[in-house]
Amino acid sequence: MYKLLIVEDDPVIAGAMAEYLTGWGYQARAAEDFAAVLEEFVSFDPHLVLLDLKLPVLGGFHWCREIRRISTVPILFITSVSDNMTAVTAMGMGADDLIAKPFDLNVLGAKVDALL
Repeated sequence: MYKLLIVEDDPVIAGAMAEYLTGWGYQARAAEDFAAVLEEFVSFDPHLVLLDLKLPVLGGFHWCREIRRISTVPILFITSVSDNMTAVTAMGMGADDLIAKPFDLNVLGAKVDALL
């Protein structure tokens, strides 16, 4: 079973993503401590990370860099900022794909499937 780490500070969005992805047979877990994302990543050892760009404490770009220092696991950015420069920056930092909020959960599922 694939494990997915959801790093999203909006509990409604994180919960909807976790519920949807769990329904498709994934083990989805939402990060709880946005100051210790790397520690949660290491302890959970996911196969894919769904990473919000705007997070409290430190942003998604920071955590993407930190994860990339120790892993090549696929990273899918989830963001409300959908301009081209954000996408270029995300890909340049090591993200594998990006999906803009609001998004359809079916599209999210297809992107997760494609990355895994």
